[in-house]
Amino acid sequence: MRPLADIHTPTPSDIAIAQSIDPLPITQIAEALGLNDGDFEQHGPCKAKIRLEVLKKLGNAPDGRYVCVAGITPTPLGEGKSTTTVGLCQALGAHLGQKVVTCVRQPSQGPTFG
Repeated sequence: MRPLADIHTPTPSDIAIAQSIDPLPITQIAEALGLNDGDFEQHGPCKAKIRLEVLKKLGNAPDGRYVCVAGITPTPLGEGKSTTTVGLCQALGAHLGQKVVTCVRQPSQGPTFG
């Protein structure tokens, strides 16, 4: 299976990865997920909250898998739950070709996500 993203060797630092691209507009992400404007409440150009009514809309869709990253001690460089979550989703999507949606609630404001 061909990776869905360019894989760099050696692996760049977290901060280099975070700063290498601009975030996609949330409307573009929502459209790719099959959501309409009324399905979410936009909070700026890159964030949104999905309305609970979407559960009814997607009621017949097959269930996905939910991975919760919690209770981790960060490394000395500050790599903890947020970085692990994004890295896990990148591995599932780019290396394994899975459909992945990443949701980070209240990401840390350290060097990578701040």
